[in-house]
Amino acid sequence: MKERRYNLSVKRFLAWVIAIAVAVSILTVPQTESYAAGGKIKTIAVTNLPAKQLTLKKGKSFTLKTKVTATGKISKKVAYKSSNKKVATVNAKGKITAKKKGTATITVYSKADKKKTCKIKVTVGTPVTKVKLNKTKANLNVGKSLTLKTTLSPKKPSNKGIIWKSSNTKVATVTSKGVVKAKKAGTTTITATAKDGSGKKAACKITVKKAAVTPVVPEVPVVIRNVGIVNKAVIQVTLNKAKILQTSDFAVSSKVYGYGNFVRKCVIDHLETTNNITYKLYLDKQDIFYNGDIVQVSVPTLNSTKELTYRTKPTEITIRSEVRRKKGTVVGTSSLDTSGVYDPDVQGYAVYTVSNLPTGLSYKVVDDADQSGYLQFYGTLKETGIWETKVDVVDEFGNKIHYIKVWKVYDERAVIAQDITKYGCLSFPAPNKPNGTYTVKYGAQISPIGGNGSYKYEVVSKADCLDLVMSTTGVQYCSIDTDQAGEYTMKIKISDSRDASVFTYCTVTFVIKPGVLLSVTATDLDGNKIKYTGIDTYLCRLKSQWKDNSYSEISYAREVGEIEDGMAIYSYVPEGVYDISIEDERGGTGVYASDYYVSAAATNEVTFALPVYQQTVVSDNTDFADLSEMGEWQDENGVVQGKGGYLYLAVGNYTLTGTAEKDGVTYQATLKISVTNTTRANMVTAHVVAQ
Repeated sequence: MKERRYNLSVKRFLAWVIAIAVAVSILTVPQTESYAAGGKIKTIAVTNLPAKQLTLKKGKSFTLKTKVTATGKISKKVAYKSSNKKVATVNAKGKITAKKKGTATITVYSKADKKKTCKIKVTVGTPVTKVKLNKTKANLNVGKSLTLKTTLSPKKPSNKGIIWKSSNTKVATVTSKGVVKAKKAGTTTITATAKDGSGKKAACKITVKKAAVTPVVPEVPVVIRNVGIVNKAVIQVTLNKAKILQTSDFAVSSKVYGYGNFVRKCVIDHLETTNNITYKLYLDKQDIFYNGDIVQVSVPTLNSTKELTYRTKPTEITIRSEVRRKKGTVVGTSSLDTSGVYDPDVQGYAVYTVSNLPTGLSYKVVDDADQSGYLQFYGTLKETGIWETKVDVVDEFGNKIHYIKVWKVYDERAVIAQDITKYGCLSFPAPNKPNGTYTVKYGAQISPIGGNGSYKYEVVSKADCLDLVMSTTGVQYCSIDTDQAGEYTMKIKISDSRDASVFTYCTVTFVIKPGVLLSVTATDLDGNKIKYTGIDTYLCRLKSQWKDNSYSEISYAREVGEIEDGMAIYSYVPEGVYDISIEDERGGTGVYASDYYVSAAATNEVTFALPVYQQTVVSDNTDFADLSEMGEWQDENGVVQGKGGYLYLAVGNYTLTGTAEKDGVTYQATLKISVTNTTRANMVTAHVVAQ
């Protein structure tokens, strides 16, 4: 009975519970249906990831934060699910846990509207631990750009993506590749954030300044920047910038005195330029400059003028002279006694320094009409012997003259003979004499004075290569024949032929240096070797710069082409420094090689390109076809421009005439030539007629 009552009570209790559950269900359903009917889910977003991507290490977790946007009354609850729970799982609160390497998609969806979702790609691998930028701050002008670059740690993360952002896009924007472009003045911060959700980032502060205003620079007018004189017939003019100018655009004048006027107008024959900035002006051959001339160059169309003074290179020369006078001679009392006067060729005032005068002589500087002055020696020669009076002269232009005046003072009881030193070099090697030779039969003249005037000669000592020889006129010489460089001496006793007690000694020394071959060649501007035309057109000069001994006296002058076409110098000289020049004897432009070092260790070949062009002249008259027989070609001013069948002319226009006689007939030739930079080395025809 009791068991029955118990079962009945249980059944009643269950029925009561079911009744309550049904009642609650009936009461809540109408409210849920009302929310769905009156609202709408718009979007679902994850707010704690920079992108819909996430990288996690295995075993690590990350909880998503979501934001649901809706209209009206509707539930904003969301649910989560994973596409690959073996890679990553997600719980009801959005906590993602990485399980193993791989990728999975976590879907966040609305419980009220499952069509509204947000999908996150999850990669289980290597996340970014650090982001670094190549700049932490930078300045930009408006309109300018720069590219920021990132460095990620570790070097190979699973996701290398970067999200770029500007804190103030009105100041500067940034592209997805990190290119920052300045918009307006101000500051902004550019942030680079790892795209993998690691939260790692780096920032760069950008300061934008207003663009610098470029000032308007007024156009600089073209003017003459500087002027230089290349030589006595060529001026170099340099402009400050390029400008095409013609010969007629330039004006050149010169004067002698600083307080004078530029009354001498120089004619410009032609000009040359390669860049329209530097111009070379070639003067007419009659308008060359002289040392000390003041030159004015102007370009009237540019309203620009420059002046300068023409200065030749200061010269330094040594001159020797000898005077023989008997003891007791009075010097300087007669204008006919040239031994008492030294009048050097100087420019302007000069300073004289005199030393080592003979006993009894003095000197004074005498003013003359040209204000340069001259040196006057005066007095009575009181003692026999040899004196080398040294006179050093320096003029206003720095030219130096070293004048050595050798006084030989004698009488009946004194024989005077000066020691002699000669200098030379070996030349022209041969198979059996590889160093060359130096051979001179009459190498040094023995010139005693005093006594009765007749002498006996005795060799006291000598080198094997030296000998005492007598010329056909009875003059004694010291000869030399050697193939070795060195210093060789001979000592000679010279006695009065009537009184052996009256004697002296003379020492002759030869200093022989190794020879170095120097070859100087001259061509025209087209490379044609200059031919010898039978007149002195081009003279090549070689002058040593040695100051310590008589090698300084080495000085050659030779006509170009006289020995061989183009050959100016082919000679052996001692090693040293030389000045080499080829001068146009017609008054035109010369070429120079100053301070040229002739070295025994080098091939000393110098080629000068003269500023002329070769013109081959032919005749239009078969009766006088060979123009090598033609005489001198003269221009309108009577200047000889050449001879025969070859002419060497600078750029310009020429009308030349020449005459010649053949078989008793006189022929007149006329030649018109226009030489330009484009029509230069050519063949021209002369009109030849019989008179």
